[in-house]
Amino acid sequence: MNINIFDKMNKVPGGLIIIPLVAAILLNTFAPQVLSIGGPTTALFKVGSSAMMGIFLLICGTSINIRQAGLPLYKGAVLLLLKCVAGALAVWLVGSMFGPVGFLGISTLAFVACLTSSNSSLYIALCSNYGDASDAGAISVFCVKDGPFVTMMVLGVSGLANIPFAALLSMLIPLLIGMLWGNLDERFKQLCASAQPLIIIIMSFAIGANSSINTVFTAGLSGIVLGLISACTGIIFYFLYNLFLKKKTALGAALGTTAASSALTPAMVAQADPSLAVYVDAATAQLATASIITMLTAPVLVAWFDKRLKARAPAVEVIKPAEETSLPLSSQVSSKGNK
Repeated sequence: MNINIFDKMNKVPGGLIIIPLVAAILLNTFAPQVLSIGGPTTALFKVGSSAMMGIFLLICGTSINIRQAGLPLYKGAVLLLLKCVAGALAVWLVGSMFGPVGFLGISTLAFVACLTSSNSSLYIALCSNYGDASDAGAISVFCVKDGPFVTMMVLGVSGLANIPFAALLSMLIPLLIGMLWGNLDERFKQLCASAQPLIIIIMSFAIGANSSINTVFTAGLSGIVLGLISACTGIIFYFLYNLFLKKKTALGAALGTTAASSALTPAMVAQADPSLAVYVDAATAQLATASIITMLTAPVLVAWFDKRLKARAPAVEVIKPAEETSLPLSSQVSSKGNK
């Protein structure tokens, strides 16, 4: 009997992350002893998030095409730069004014993790309708922001978090190994692409197994607020991205999304700086909620901007070919002249 659990999970927005995350939270709330029996069970489903994150970063690295050049490379670099700048501004504004606690129940950790991420799958899907091959190719560079590396870098440089250089390097090494191996071996790249959903499911479960249902209910409203803030940044990203492009596109608005995988970032950052551990549970729930909100808002926003661009585009007049005039045949002319 085949009940297609995987396909059913995929039909839920962010289902590969959210469903195992919620399942683990419920299990840890009502029957925590199940995951604490030790051995492989506890190692994989309770404390295995670090190992899974290492494999996840290696897989992300295989999707980076170092042979990508020209316009896709340029667009990907601009998109990545905009996300890094957004994270830096978030740290500067929120961190300097409110500190690590943040505002409205949203910690600075959650805020930065939200703004430095975006939904790569949704971006690719939108490229098929509102972009071209160069827009889709940009993801080979832009995907560097997947995972906690950019968030950790921004927090560490700002001084708001004590992120040792070794912790940053530990995030970068699997990414570089994956990038090198994936560009040398196409078969390995395909293997990683097929394994990625399984890694995400197990990593999401392991992170949820360290949280409780009380945190989810507490973070619900603030997660919606975080999602709306992220969606609004899409408007800013739209205008900023087009400043760098000759041919305007609506896809800059797709940066106003929160990746479902960003829900895994706070736990990874807290491993580098344990002082942030108190914010992990709430930030995880908030980012998971925000990812769902932006999955709904981003396509609407991109479609609206695309319609706006097309309406402002100069109309191209179709010039009809001039009607052929019937010229007298030489025989007719000569015959008339003979008359």
